[in-house]
Amino acid sequence: MAGYLIARSWTFRLAPLFMHKPLLAGLLVGACISCGDERPDDVHLLAKVGEVEITAANLRAFEAGLKGAAMRSQHRDNVQTLIDREVLLLQANERGLQRDEEVLAELAKRETKALADAMLRRNVAAKVAVTEDDIEKAYARPGWGEKVVTMEIFVPNREQARQVQALLAQGEDFAEAGRQFAADPYYGVHTGEIRRLAYSPFDSPRDLVQAVFALSVGGVTEPLSLHGGFVIAKVAERRRAALVEVEEGIREALGDEQQKQLRESYLRHLKWDLDTVFDAEGMDIVVGVLQGAVGYADLDEAQREHPVYAFEGLQMDVAEVLEAVRPAGRLWPEASADAVNEKLAESHFPTRIMAHDARRKGLDKTEAFVRSQAWALGNLMLIKLREQVLAEAPAPTEDDLRAFYEEHKHRFRSPPHAQLEEILLETPSEARQIAAQIEAGAEWAVLARAHSRRRDAEDGLLYVSQSQAPFLGEAWMNAVMNAELHQVQGPIQTRGGYSIFRVIERYPEIYHGLALERVRSVVVRDVRERIEREHFNGYLRDSRQKYAAQIDVYEEHLRYLDDESKRGE
Repeated sequence: MAGYLIARSWTFRLAPLFMHKPLLAGLLVGACISCGDERPDDVHLLAKVGEVEITAANLRAFEAGLKGAAMRSQHRDNVQTLIDREVLLLQANERGLQRDEEVLAELAKRETKALADAMLRRNVAAKVAVTEDDIEKAYARPGWGEKVVTMEIFVPNREQARQVQALLAQGEDFAEAGRQFAADPYYGVHTGEIRRLAYSPFDSPRDLVQAVFALSVGGVTEPLSLHGGFVIAKVAERRRAALVEVEEGIREALGDEQQKQLRESYLRHLKWDLDTVFDAEGMDIVVGVLQGAVGYADLDEAQREHPVYAFEGLQMDVAEVLEAVRPAGRLWPEASADAVNEKLAESHFPTRIMAHDARRKGLDKTEAFVRSQAWALGNLMLIKLREQVLAEAPAPTEDDLRAFYEEHKHRFRSPPHAQLEEILLETPSEARQIAAQIEAGAEWAVLARAHSRRRDAEDGLLYVSQSQAPFLGEAWMNAVMNAELHQVQGPIQTRGGYSIFRVIERYPEIYHGLALERVRSVVVRDVRERIEREHFNGYLRDSRQKYAAQIDVYEEHLRYLDDESKRGE
């Protein structure tokens, strides 16, 4: 089973790595299979790495965080993952990472955040209660029971967004503009396909949802920043949604509203209870540095430690406030005391005082929290270890990139597509009648406006690609892609009725090569990830061998765990 041990972020995510049965068997040293039926006294003990015991409780806690019953039932693989964690921690300790300044600084930040989150759960989240009556009342509000269906064009940069806007302003069809410019949001390569999505008013992304709900049918948004590029959306339909469609979204939105109100109430109480004091002189120093009137390097130690806020045995000084409100040390020419306070109120100030409230109530001394912090320290040590190990991984070569590209060439392909005139009718007889009128010289656009059931094709003009076959029908798509140009075809059954069409133009598939910067950057990223994964897994295999004498796995105890799981099914 393959996977990452550590995610590429400060969030630790444990998962089994490459594992082979012979290697796993080699790690099961000191294990003996019990032939009797009597349960051992230490049946809870599943493995030991040095002095560290891995128990059934440890395994259950780990498996509780896994997605899917299948992963949770793979006890042996999951025990191996916990063993691997301890093996890598031995390596990290040898490197002295338990004393690393970056690790300890991050641990302190995480402790503060964890304590604040615990107080939020206790004083806010635990008190949220959304009733069915609340949901029904919200559903009755204007807009809350509505869905907006959009057609969306994603482009990777602002220049292409402007070009799409210019085309639309000249009266170009939205689908045609999409055919010319639409790109894949993940890879950034041209596909020519517009996306069709449906939103409720409380969905995300918020900027896009708010923009489309402000428009009537046919309205088009300005380019909106999204996924590292820009989205232009057209409102194709507005419809009333059944309560069952939006019930969970309404519940979540109402819960968020309640949490916001409860959080504000809790913070107001804390500020009063902690006797919070504001120091205007400290704030003046902060504003002066932000505006550029004085350089941070020119502040003496007393100025940097001057309080801005103080409360019950704790203070936020100038240095801390500056770090919180100006990422990367950038200037903030329009800074003011009110603006700084608003920025602090977003997260830093509430987190600090909630964590202080947790500490004065002894939450940081509880056994559960101390245990969680020890686990967090281990996670941070492993993340640092991974960074150090991956720094030693070889860089991708040009041959690596070319081989990967050839293997995954289909990912960088714009599928074949066609431009056609089409009319969709309810029955075959209707379709044959309309086909006869066309053959007799009737105008296609006039007939399409009067009879076609396909409402998103203006005057019957349609652009389709091979990738839409699952939605439009395989037989119909094959007919389109193989029909003689400018010849009336059909009726052919497709989703929604019977189609007659004539193909105006067909365009072949296009493969975007490594010369295209967007393709190259994706290939470099994916190849580097593969090299790093293989390099790290090699390091893990070597670490297993290095510490094999310190690993004991109690295979017979796992048998009892399996028996318990079967009885619980």
